[in-house]
Amino acid sequence: MGKNKRSRGLAQERLAKRRKEDDALLENGLFLQEDVGNLEDKIPTDKQWEDEEQDYELQPRKIQDYDEDLVEGLPVKVKGKILRQVRSVARPNGKSTQNETDEDLEETEVKHEVNEASDEEDEHSPSTDNAERILKLKEEIADLVELLMEEVEENIAALTRLRKMAQSKNPNTCKFSMLALVSVFKSLIPSYKIRPLTDLERKEKVSKEVAKQRNFEQTLVSNYKLYLDLLTTLAKTPNNADTLQVSLGGLAAIAAAELATSTIHFNFRTELLTILIRRACKPSASSDVAYSKIVQTLETLMNDDGEGSVSLEVLRIMSKVLKTRKFMIDESVLNIFLSLDVLHDYDPNTKVDQPVRRKIKKSERVHLSKKQRKARKETKQIEDEMRKAEQVVSAEERERNQAEILKILLSLYLTLLRENKANLVGSVLEGLAKFGHMANFDLLGDFLEVMKEIIETSHIDELSFGEVRKILLCIVTAFSLISNHTHMKVSVDLSSFVQALYALLPTLSQDADIEFSHKSLRLADPLNDDFVKPSVNVSTKAELLLKALDHIFFRSRSGSKDRAAAFVKRLYMMIENTPEKTSIAVLKFIEKLSTRYPEVKGLYSTEDRIDNGVFSLEANDPTRCNARTAVIWENAVLFEHYSPAIVKGVKSLFVKSKEEF
Repeated sequence: MGKNKRSRGLAQERLAKRRKEDDALLENGLFLQEDVGNLEDKIPTDKQWEDEEQDYELQPRKIQDYDEDLVEGLPVKVKGKILRQVRSVARPNGKSTQNETDEDLEETEVKHEVNEASDEEDEHSPSTDNAERILKLKEEIADLVELLMEEVEENIAALTRLRKMAQSKNPNTCKFSMLALVSVFKSLIPSYKIRPLTDLERKEKVSKEVAKQRNFEQTLVSNYKLYLDLLTTLAKTPNNADTLQVSLGGLAAIAAAELATSTIHFNFRTELLTILIRRACKPSASSDVAYSKIVQTLETLMNDDGEGSVSLEVLRIMSKVLKTRKFMIDESVLNIFLSLDVLHDYDPNTKVDQPVRRKIKKSERVHLSKKQRKARKETKQIEDEMRKAEQVVSAEERERNQAEILKILLSLYLTLLRENKANLVGSVLEGLAKFGHMANFDLLGDFLEVMKEIIETSHIDELSFGEVRKILLCIVTAFSLISNHTHMKVSVDLSSFVQALYALLPTLSQDADIEFSHKSLRLADPLNDDFVKPSVNVSTKAELLLKALDHIFFRSRSGSKDRAAAFVKRLYMMIENTPEKTSIAVLKFIEKLSTRYPEVKGLYSTEDRIDNGVFSLEANDPTRCNARTAVIWENAVLFEHYSPAIVKGVKSLFVKSKEEF
């Protein structure tokens, strides 16, 4: 202790003595210039410290397991992983230099950024998509899909990544990602609609599980909406665009059709149906690769729609698109309406009376406190939300949908008939033949007038086989429109339609395709390479003929003795040329008709009659051809028919006429 104190005191004395000497020199001004310079060199400034730190910072670090000409830079985060960045530096004579300037560092960083940008451009460039690149792309998409399938709530970010890949400029990346998202959305989309959160729900505190579920639902909805926007953009690609874009547009339409079969109950149903309908209503739909798929999807949706909401949405969008396109569409688009299943049990003329609500007297009312009334109101709101969430459609709502569907459908049919599009009239008439009996009485006159004009403007003797079908559809439709209004005191003259059918029988008997439709299997005609597709693919001409005859004589008041005799005579003439099945069906109808009008059996006799005159074969009016003076001599020819069933039927009718007449 004593030695330390003694040495400390000697040091203090020497320091005090040195200070006194320096003060004396300062007072006398005896400092030399070189001493001042030496003193300044000994005292470090802040600038000198900064330069020294910068020089130290610029010195390259030596990395283990790397060559001496590699320098490590700042790390980069890619796809959630931190990667070390190492760049090579040119060393003179194989030795590292420590005087690397700031300009060299900036130039190196700029080059690194340019390389990264060029890598991204290569990802978007189709020229770099070799087999190895495509294989890696498929593996990356498969990994993202696998993450979503394993734990979707934890890996919901993979869905966003996959959707962004579908928006890539690289056609292969866009194509593979877009098709992969179809299966992903079909697996992830729940069986209920997801509504957006309110401001109050966003601010409230919830549990971790609820927050995770909300994050999943909102992310799913946002990605689904952006995916539909992408499909909408691609599906609008015109046919005269680049071949690659046209191909992507067809794939987008097919993807939308696949989604519609499973996710039509989910959010953005209108946007999804708009993609399909706009694509189906393109002018050159026959050349579209996705056209048949879209039509089949829409038919399936309308056939499986039991509550009517989807069918109503399709009709609303279709009517708008058809008016925008000026009805320049293919007939098969209108045939989609024939798949409407929701109208099969709808009767607009029978309405269930609403129950009359009895006013409760004040003395009979149950007294509820303010708290009880509030609780009952909240309970009612919860029940309404649960019913909407479960998509329970009441009978009243279904009936409203049916009424709205029928109103839009018949208005659209009437507009199309007035437009008189040659390729659409058959489809409209087929639809009216199926749904026309549900029409409101106010629309009957309009429909009948339009169909009369169609028949009057056609020349019966110069009709093609395609126009014959159109006339048959007009006749069947006209009678079906009034068949459900016979209980009303309304007299509708349909003699023009009866006369048109009578005049049409000779032309119809020469039609070789009377029993065939477009869907029937047949051999191609070697003498005719042009196959004309009929207007409607549902009913054959033989079926339409039998429907028209049944409407005239058994479902309306248009039948009479003279008309029955005239039709029987021409039907026997027709049987001589028609195929076997049609001939057998006509013979059964004649047997049924002779039961209702026994006077027809007198045509089988050659004896003298009371009626005078001669039967006019060329007359096209059944009431003016004097049919009661005719004789069915065609029996002699039909007895030698090649079909045993026809011979048996003709002989049976002849024998019955002799026994009962």
